Amino acid sequence: MPNGIYIQTEYHGRLIRKIVCNGEERWFIGSDCTVTFPSLAACFAAIDAALLA
Repeated sequence: MPNGIYIQTEYHGRLIRKIVCNGEERWFIGSDCTVTFPSLAACFAAIDAALLA
C-alpha cells in the first residue's frame, strides 16, 4: 500500500486519521502525528481516558 492518509473518522468530536508510511499502518488523533497508535481501538481508548481524566 502506498504512503498516505487513508481513513479519517471522528470520535467524541476528535478527528482520527490512519496513515501508512513505508508499509506500516499507524493511527493518530487530530493533527499531532508525533503520537501514533497501532490501531483505531487504541485511539478510542486514548480519547476515552482523556475524557475521564
